[in-house]
Amino acid sequence: MIDNEEIKNSNASFYDLFLKYNHKITDKTTLEALTYYSSDKFNLSIDSSYNYSNRVLGLKVKHYFSEKSNAEAGVTNSEYKFNIGYDGNNLNSFDFDYKVNETKLFYKGIYNLNKKHKITYGLNSTLYNINPGTFQPKDENSILTYKSINKEKGLESALFLSDNFTLNDKLSLTAGLRFSNFLALGEGSQRQYEQGMPINNENVINEISYKNNEIIKSYNGLEYRLAFRYLLNETISLKTSYDTNYQYLHKLSTNTTQSPTDTWKLSDLNIKPTFGQQVTLGIYKNFKGTPYELSLETYYKKSSNFLDYKTGAELILNDYIETEVIQGEGKAYGIEFLLKKTSGRLNGWLGYTYSRTLVKLKSDFPEEIVNNGKYFPANFDKPHDMSLILNYKFTKRYSISTNFIYQTGRPITYPIGTYEYGGAQYTLYSDRNQFRIPDYYRLDVGFNIEGNHKIKKLAHSFWNISIYNLLGRNNPYSIYFVTENGKIKGYKTSIFSIPVPTITYNFKF
Repeated sequence: MIDNEEIKNSNASFYDLFLKYNHKITDKTTLEALTYYSSDKFNLSIDSSYNYSNRVLGLKVKHYFSEKSNAEAGVTNSEYKFNIGYDGNNLNSFDFDYKVNETKLFYKGIYNLNKKHKITYGLNSTLYNINPGTFQPKDENSILTYKSINKEKGLESALFLSDNFTLNDKLSLTAGLRFSNFLALGEGSQRQYEQGMPINNENVINEISYKNNEIIKSYNGLEYRLAFRYLLNETISLKTSYDTNYQYLHKLSTNTTQSPTDTWKLSDLNIKPTFGQQVTLGIYKNFKGTPYELSLETYYKKSSNFLDYKTGAELILNDYIETEVIQGEGKAYGIEFLLKKTSGRLNGWLGYTYSRTLVKLKSDFPEEIVNNGKYFPANFDKPHDMSLILNYKFTKRYSISTNFIYQTGRPITYPIGTYEYGGAQYTLYSDRNQFRIPDYYRLDVGFNIEGNHKIKKLAHSFWNISIYNLLGRNNPYSIYFVTENGKIKGYKTSIFSIPVPTITYNFKF
C-alpha cells in the first residue's frame, strides 16, 4: 500500500512448530520427547533477505526407584542459524551463513534422605559446535571472494551436588557445589602472542595447528551455591543467596539494525571464561485470605573476564577475533518489585525493575582502553522496566486483557563531530554508549470469546481479537547514521510502528 517500490516489495513470514509426547512405560518409568522448530524470513528491500531459525530436539526418561529416590536422564540438541543474502547485482550477490549447535547429555537424581534433607546430584556434558560464518558469492564471475572461518568446538562437563536442609519450621537452607570443566577442541589453529604485549597482528610469535578433537586449552573451576529462607510468620518470608559461576560461551553484538548478526565465541587459548559472583536478598508477602502477593528483591553481581569488543572492531568473518576483543570487568545491580492478584474477575500483575549493567575495559595499552577505563553502560543496560498486565472476565465466556510495557531506551554511541587528519575528513564519535535511543512503551489489548463449556464436545475453542501497539507508538528499534552531501544524518528504524489488529482462532480436543 506504500508508493515507494523498495518498501512495497518488502515481505516477512514466520512459523513455529512444537510437538511433545509423553509415554508411561511402567508405573515407575516415564518417557518424554519433544521437538520445536521456528523459522523467520524478511527482506526490507527488493534485493536483501534475512533468514534465521531455531531447532530443539529432546528425549528424557524419568524413573522412580522408591518413595525416597528418583532420577532422570536425557539428551537434547539445539541449533540456531541465520542467513543473509543479497541478489541486487550478479557481481555483488552473496550468501552469508552462521550456525551454533549444542548437544547435551544429562543425569539428575533426587534422594530424600529424611524429612530434613533432600539431596540433589548429577552430571551433564555439553558439546558446542560453532560455524562462525561462510561467505559465498552467488555468481562465478563475482568480484567477491569466498571465505569460510574455521569452526569452533568445545566440551563443557560438570558434576554437582546440593542439599536442601530444613533446620526447623522457619529456617531452611540450600548448599551446593558444582565442578565444571571446559575443553577447547580442534580441529583448527591458534595464535600465540608475546607475553605482556597487546593481542594484535604485530605481536604474533607462533601459530599452532590442532588435529580433530585435540585439546587446545582446558579450564575448570568450582562453583558455589548457598541460599537461606526464613519464615517470619505465615505470610512473610525472607530469602537470600550467594552463588558463583563460570561461563565458557561468550556472545558479542555490535549491530544496531534488525539483522541477526550476533557472534558467539568459545573460550580458547587466548580468551578466558567469564567468572561471576552474585548475591540476592528478597522479601515475599502473601496477604492472608486475599488473592494478593507482593515481592521485593535486590541483587548485585560482579564479573571478571567479561568479553567485549575494541573500538572499531570487525567481528564478522574474522579469523582472529581475539585481536578485536577485550576482557574486562562487569557489574550489575538492581531491585525488582512485583504485585500480583491471582484470582477474581480482575486479575494480573504490576512489575517494576530498576537495574544497571555496567562494563569497565581498562588496560595498560591504549588500544585496549574504552571510555578512559571507566565503567559505562553495557549494550543491554535498561535502568527502568515496567509491565502492567490486567485481565477482566465479564462472564465465563467473555473477557478482555491488556498489556502495557515501558522500558528505558538502550545505550548507543553517537557521532558528535568531524575532524581532519592527513588531508582527509573523519567522524568523531562520543564515548561508547554515552547516549540512548528513545524510551520504549507499548499498549496491547485483546478481547477473548470462548465457546460453550460443555464437557462432551469434539473440540473446545475460543476466539481472540486483539490490537498490538494500540497507541501507534513509533518505538525505534535502532538508530543508524549515514553521510549525505558531506553531512552526517541519523535515522531511526522501527518495527510495527502502527496499531496491528489480529484475529486468532484456537481449539483443542
